Formats: sequence, C-alpha cells, structure tokens
Amino acid sequence: MISSVHLDEATKKVFQNGYLIDPCFKDVWSANGNEKFKKLNGLLWLKTKHTVNRLCVPDYRDLRLKVLIEFHDSPVAAHPGTRRTQFKIAQWYYWQQLENDVKNYVKSCQTCSRWKSNSLKKNGKLIPIPIPKACWEVISMDFVTGLPVSNGFDAIMTVVDKLSKRPKYAPTHTVDDAQEVAKIFFDTVVRHHGLPKTIISDRDPKFTSKFWRALMKLLGVQLSMTTSHRAQADGQTERQNLVLEDALRCMVSYHGQDWSNHLPTIEYAHATLVSSSSKLSPFQLDTGREINNVIAAEAEDLNSSPSSMSNVEFAQKFALERKRLVDMARENLQDAQVRMKKYYDRTRSNVVFKIGDLVMLDTKNLPLKHAGNQGKAKLSAKKVGPFEITAMINENVAKLRLPKSMSRLNATFNVDLLHHYVENPSQFRSRPIPKASPVILDEDTGEELHIVEKLLRKRLFKRKTEWLVKWHGFPEYEATWEPESNIKHISHWQDLLENFINHQREVNSGGMS
Repeated sequence: MISSVHLDEATKKVFQNGYLIDPCFKDVWSANGNEKFKKLNGLLWLKTKHTVNRLCVPDYRDLRLKVLIEFHDSPVAAHPGTRRTQFKIAQWYYWQQLENDVKNYVKSCQTCSRWKSNSLKKNGKLIPIPIPKACWEVISMDFVTGLPVSNGFDAIMTVVDKLSKRPKYAPTHTVDDAQEVAKIFFDTVVRHHGLPKTIISDRDPKFTSKFWRALMKLLGVQLSMTTSHRAQADGQTERQNLVLEDALRCMVSYHGQDWSNHLPTIEYAHATLVSSSSKLSPFQLDTGREINNVIAAEAEDLNSSPSSMSNVEFAQKFALERKRLVDMARENLQDAQVRMKKYYDRTRSNVVFKIGDLVMLDTKNLPLKHAGNQGKAKLSAKKVGPFEITAMINENVAKLRLPKSMSRLNATFNVDLLHHYVENPSQFRSRPIPKASPVILDEDTGEELHIVEKLLRKRLFKRKTEWLVKWHGFPEYEATWEPESNIKHISHWQDLLENFINHQREVNSGGMS
C-alpha cells in the first residue's frame, strides 16, 4: 500500500515501467519532463505553486487503485465522500482521470452504500389521487387510538369523503376486529350515504384481514391500501385525525374521560367549516344547502316575499345548484392538487426506477438489529440488498424480489426507500471486500445474512450442485455447503466463479497446494 511519496526501489521500478506505457506520461517520461512535469529521483512529478509537488501515478498494475484504497478504505481514511477523497488524494498524487476515478470508486463503494446515511433529495414525485365525480364515491378511513376510556370506548374511527371533505367520527374499541369495524362502518357511512366505490386506508390488520377483504369484494368496493410507513398516501385522513385530536384537547375535561360526548358536536363543527381546497364547507357540498344561521334566517324572513316557485321549478333549481357546487369544488380541488404537486416536487429527485433494476433497500422501517452490538439497531446497516425490481405498481411503488429470510415482509416499497445499486467497475475488481455484519431480520426465525467471500469446493448432492462457502468475517472451518440456487443471485457471483476456476488451475498445475 502506498502511504507516502517516499517509495522503495521496487515500487519505483513499477512506477517507471508504468510511465513507459501510459499514454498520458510516456512522452513526458522519455523527454525527461517539460514545463508542466519534472523528473526527479526516478519518478515523474507535477509541478505546483506549493512546496509539495504531486507524484504522477500511471495506469499500471493497480497503482491508482492502491492510492484510492489508501485514501478511502484504510482505517485512517474512514470512508470519506467523493469531494473529500479527491481533495486528499490531490494533495499528493496526480493523474488526468483522478476526479472521475474517485467519483466512480466512491459511488460503487459497497461499504458506503450500505452503512452511510444519504443526504440526497428523496425519490418519488407526488401522484395526486383522481378527484371523484360525486360525494362518497371515494372515502378514506383510519383510526385514532391511545385515548382514555370514555363510556367504554377508547378509539375513534375516522372516515373522510374525498370530494366534499366531510368527516364522520365513530367511537370504537382498540380491540375491535374486522367484523365489528364492518358493522360500525355500515352504521356510520353506508346507512346514510350508500356504498363507496373505493376505500383508501393504511395496512391496519383490520383492513388486511380476510374477512374485510372478502366482504368488500362481495360488495364490489375497491380497496386501495397505502404502502407501509407511507402516511402521505392517506394524507387526507391523517390530517383529519390531527384536527380531531386538537379539537378534543380543547373541548374535553381535564381527565379526558368525556370525549365521546363531544364527538357529534365536533363532527358537525368540522363539517361546517370552509375547506381551503374546495372553497366550500363539506356540509354544503355534500347536502347542497347551507347550514341554518339564526340571525341570517330572521333577516331573510323580514325581507322576503311569498315565493311563487312551483315544486318542479324548485327541484330543477336545486339540481342545477347542486351540479354547480360539485363542479366548482372539483375545479378548486384540481387547482389545489396542482399547487401541492408543484411545491412537493421541488424537494424530490428525478431518479426513475424500472423493472429489472437492482436496488438497495433502506432499513429504517425494517425490523433489523445489529448482531454484533448487543442487538442494538443504532449501528446497523442503513441499506440492505441488492434486490431486483420485479414490478412497478406505479411510478412511486416498486415490488422487490426478496430472499426467503425476508419472506415475512411485504415486498412492495415506496421508491423513497430505494436507491440504485452501483456495481463495482472492472477497473476496481481487486478492491477490499466491503464490511460485513450478520443482520438478524426476524427475532422468531433468527435468520442471518452474510457476504460470500470465497468458494472453496464444489460437489453434487442429490443431483444438485452445492458449494462450500467461506463467509466473510468467519474462519474457513465454519464454511458451509450451500445449494448453488441459493447463492448464484449475489452481485459478485461471476467474480467468485472466476477466482475459483483460477485457483483450481493453479492447483492442477502444481503452482499452489
């Protein structure tokens, strides 16, 4: 490893041989330097304004790779970013493609991609939910839990209409199963507004149960569930939950045990407030009429004359007014979505994912623990993978091919949790094996993932090919026989095979034992 510009004679000889064949340095080396370079102590140097000249590194026998390893992977380097790595190397060494080589080297560093935090813009731009044509066609559902017991209830089911924004609040129990939720849903929504076409919800066990799915399928209701840990996808209900919780804090008693008594009043109050999106109150948009105002009603009675409008004319006028309100609300909601998307997309990246891409998966929402740190997750890997994208549900949701050890996880993830996997370029093939640590993915199974370091032997077992695998970080006596089908999907499989074949050739030729 190169640790300074003071090189021994053997290393100098390697540099000199490299200067003779490197297209960038061979003419300067033969001419014993020029106005930009100088030849000193058997080496070629780049002239600088500073007292320390920069040693020219030819593209020969991994000399440049050794410099990159020294300034990025060594213990005294601690995996700095691209700019810091480049600045540190540029203080002592020079070659024409230095900046590009450092960029590619750091970008493809497996240790950095797995263990370091990411400060780049988040992936995935806003995809607004289509605006329904009528009230209560599309609704969203969620639960407010953790409440003190009030009249036997300790939770609230929140239902919000997508078009009118009218909320419905129903007291429930945290332990209610899907059958109880279905009964409350019918009493709260279906009885008054009919069956919706679509229900948007998170992945609460009540909504993912077989009973709830089967019931909604039987009724012809489409279930649109958000991806895990993605509250933004159901932002309407999440926001309504916050508004409801704030109202409860303001109106309930000190002990909070009477919140169920205030729920109908709060629902009415929220239904009569003008929505900033539709520019109308949910009550007016849903029912087609404004709320009664005592003062305004008395003034209207004093100034109004007997109406000569017939029932038919009144019905026609009501229908036209109803259509006007809905059209106006849909137009206002459309404008609000355009504004929201404009501001949201400013902070998002333009990264695009497609089927077949290899990606690293962010671990912040995965049940991981660090096997070498008393089970603590603080120093666990930031990303795991790579995994192949098998399907794109939409631009922001991808389905991954996960290993058997992660079969309990839902394979669908938002692209905000994904990062493109960068394979190691061939020019850096002999770089150090990245840091590995067993990651326990499930406390019940205790299955662990390790990095394959070397293939030791090959055999046929029950007509299937198996390999004796040495795992990185473990001695050879702990090597295990693994079916080829279980390990051939790893990113460096071809390198492992090539190293195994070369080793076998050397053994057969008598070069090694």
